[in-house]
Amino acid sequence: MMQYETIPESIYYFIGNRNQIPIGNIRELIRGLQEYGPCEKAHLKYQRIGILYLNNSMWDGKIAEVKREIISKFQRFWHLSRLNIDDFVYDSADLSTLQEKVNEAIGHGLDGIIVTLPGDMALVYYRLKAYLINSNIPSQFIRYDKLLHGNIRFYTDNLVVQLFSKLGGSPWVLSMDPEKGSDIIIGTGATRIGRENLFCFAMIFRKDGTMMWNEISPIVRKEEYLRHLKEIIIKAVKGFKQENPDWQVAKLTLHVSSKRPKISGGETEILESTIEELKGQNLISENVKFSILHINETHPYWLMGDPNNRHHPYEGIKVKLSSKRYLITLSQPQQGRYEPTIPIPIKPLSVEIVKHNWIEEDFYQCSKEVIDEVYFLSKMNWRGFRGRNLPVTVNYPKLVARIIANINSYGGPQINTEGNRQLQISPWFL
Repeated sequence: MMQYETIPESIYYFIGNRNQIPIGNIRELIRGLQEYGPCEKAHLKYQRIGILYLNNSMWDGKIAEVKREIISKFQRFWHLSRLNIDDFVYDSADLSTLQEKVNEAIGHGLDGIIVTLPGDMALVYYRLKAYLINSNIPSQFIRYDKLLHGNIRFYTDNLVVQLFSKLGGSPWVLSMDPEKGSDIIIGTGATRIGRENLFCFAMIFRKDGTMMWNEISPIVRKEEYLRHLKEIIIKAVKGFKQENPDWQVAKLTLHVSSKRPKISGGETEILESTIEELKGQNLISENVKFSILHINETHPYWLMGDPNNRHHPYEGIKVKLSSKRYLITLSQPQQGRYEPTIPIPIKPLSVEIVKHNWIEEDFYQCSKEVIDEVYFLSKMNWRGFRGRNLPVTVNYPKLVARIIANINSYGGPQINTEGNRQLQISPWFL
């Protein structure tokens, strides 16, 4: 028989001066940021952001409104009182003209850049985006057609959270118990690029949700997958340890998303041998406790709750299918003015402990900690104030995959993190 329990709501966000805000309470978070500021401020060299937009008098009013909103939010929420926005106008939205104007703007000394495009210009967007990423210039893109028909305050709320994070700031983190859970969590796996090619990724996170290191492989043939998977994880842990030499890794969790890893002759075997090699290189503890978790959105399960909650299961419900497999509900329905009369099912997240090296006496406590950790990491997202309810160990690699797949599709330069510390430690993909 299935069992269920509710994950305890004892986790908070840390913001400025270690003040705590309950997770999920957006209004309290915004009020807290106004009073105390972010967890860590961004340290800017020039105190200037550039904004590029078309030389068209019809744009002037909207661009001026966007600039006022951005400056106001950087000052009120992120406590960057000296920040200025410089204008750069372009006469043609073709790639070469925009790239030339971008280079001119960068030459003036900027911490980051906002590029406003007339509409959906995928080829220009992805090629210019790749150019800016590889140039280590934090950037945000705005579509003017969306400004015309959207809520500029809401639009800029999310834009500024992302840009602040790319500039090196830390908006908020989870207040996790230092005695429980993983020392590091690695989100790893591969994403297909076409029928025959893919790339591997390894992102290292603290249990408070902060990304510490990011590595991606070149685009390779699928038969090279397992070799590159091992190499990219070792490279990521090595980079992380060089940056954090005193960080001891005695408890390690790997989150593998998408397709379930094969136990024999596949990912699980490779991941176990990777852990052994990490021990051999003294990158993790010789007696490390580890677990390999498969996190799956595309499973056949749905959940429904009681009528008092609009037939939606309460957020944080953990359904135990077996000793190693769980379903977790990550979200609540938005409370509208009128309650619907039809049931609202929800697609939970499926989490399976594929492999571990815990002793039998530790299994219950260790499994509880790593499963709960998945839920808590779904509340850590710097894509905006209302981020997607998916663990960052899965969501952030998905964002990278979308960028790389589209850049490849539109003929842009490949993103290469190797040897590029800025791309390895910053969330450039937000």
